[in-house]
Amino acid sequence: MNAKRGLDAVRRFFRHRQHPIKLLDYSSRNLWLLLIPLSKRLIAMQFHFQEWLRTSWLDILTITVIFAVAILRWLFVSFDIEPDGISAKTGLFGMIRTKVYFTQFTTVSFCQSWYNRPFGANKIYIETNAKSVGRQDIKLVLSQRNSDALYSFVSSLSKEKPRISYSPKKTHLFIFSLLFSSALTGMLLYGTFMYEVSKIVGIEGERAVFERVNGEVTKIDSRFLRLTETIPQVILALAALVIGGWFVSFLATLARHWSFTVGRSDRQFFIKSGVLIKRRHIISRDKINYYDLTQTLLMKLFHICSVTLDCAGYGQSRREISALIPITTYDQMNASLKLLVPELPRPKPEIDTVGANGVRRFVTMPAMLCALPPLAIKLLDSYFPNHNPDLNALIAIVTVPLIWLVIVKTAAAFNTSVGFDDTGAVLNYCKGYQFHKVFLPKKNISMIRIIRNPFQLTNNTCTLVVCTVGLKRKSHVIRFVRYDLVKEMCTREGYSLF
Repeated sequence: MNAKRGLDAVRRFFRHRQHPIKLLDYSSRNLWLLLIPLSKRLIAMQFHFQEWLRTSWLDILTITVIFAVAILRWLFVSFDIEPDGISAKTGLFGMIRTKVYFTQFTTVSFCQSWYNRPFGANKIYIETNAKSVGRQDIKLVLSQRNSDALYSFVSSLSKEKPRISYSPKKTHLFIFSLLFSSALTGMLLYGTFMYEVSKIVGIEGERAVFERVNGEVTKIDSRFLRLTETIPQVILALAALVIGGWFVSFLATLARHWSFTVGRSDRQFFIKSGVLIKRRHIISRDKINYYDLTQTLLMKLFHICSVTLDCAGYGQSRREISALIPITTYDQMNASLKLLVPELPRPKPEIDTVGANGVRRFVTMPAMLCALPPLAIKLLDSYFPNHNPDLNALIAIVTVPLIWLVIVKTAAAFNTSVGFDDTGAVLNYCKGYQFHKVFLPKKNISMIRIIRNPFQLTNNTCTLVVCTVGLKRKSHVIRFVRYDLVKEMCTREGYSLF
């Protein structure tokens, strides 16, 4: 009987602990930098164990201490699912106690990477609108059993099961990944990978890999492509870097959003996605700050858009897009939003910037930027006549995105507006190269500002800034709207700015 009680106590103890794979996280991330040379020495000594201990005792002691501290941290960190929330003891020896009430959570995320899947481990992120010290209010690594129990418990907070679901077509996800992939993101992914490679093989090993790859590429070019005969090597290298970075980002975005599904109950959204890393999110609908219809200029031309949402804990990790509907056509978007977000405020835009003067105001600054690369080339030719001509080509390439920015800002002059009614606000504006159409309830507006520079004082325009609530203040900037109309609208809606 005592043995059975003791066994039950042990089971209860481990039921409230994280998955044992968390020990690897608690161990030093550079622990393997000690393990690799230790293994090499043991092999070099032909498995002479005593000699190995005599020469490597300090490294062995260091590794033992690291593992001992990791085990202590794992033993002291615990969690408990309670009727009204989840509590956790974290930090050194479990001295930090945190409790998140289910009524206050914004997002609960379950992430299972490909290397955690064989062990049945899930990373759990619980977030609220409270500004905690860490990136998440609670972050744990749980077993599959505990993860499923937590998912079921949080899901049961809704009075009804998900009755509405939406899954985009695979072809739409493919197009979404094409449009939202970034060359910069891909280069960062590649840089991170090469950094990890350099830590394993060392700088010399990394240099050897680069030289080998460069040699093979040069052979292929000299035998088949012969591009370097007509195109400068600098231009080819830059093009390869941008295209390669974009392709890596495309694959990462596609893998992240593949099998995307969103379901809705009376209180929550349930989102699932991912191939290599499977993700599940439970989002409290009443904690969503706003919905954003995001487009590029090409997406506007083809009448497609992406619907995202702003909510603490969703879309905040690296390379994650807070998508509610990854990509859809205008007609499908309207039908899907009526099903998923029937309470969405949809006031009509009442102030816009359409007109010749509006176009001029939007394109003046980008047009001035377009003049800088030709000016730089002229200065180089005048003061440094012997400079590398490839530099002129690089500067000319910089002009292309600036010209595209002029085109985007021209379209922005016809797609900037603002409107309010009793339910909320709609904000149409362009930020960088992207167009946004934001729907937000009035209760989520934290601040409104009206900014006027000396030029705007003379032409009866202003910049309207609408800030929303959340972990971080988000500012929506609507430029070059008529000051008298904005003043009238704000006074009517009860915003005392004058």
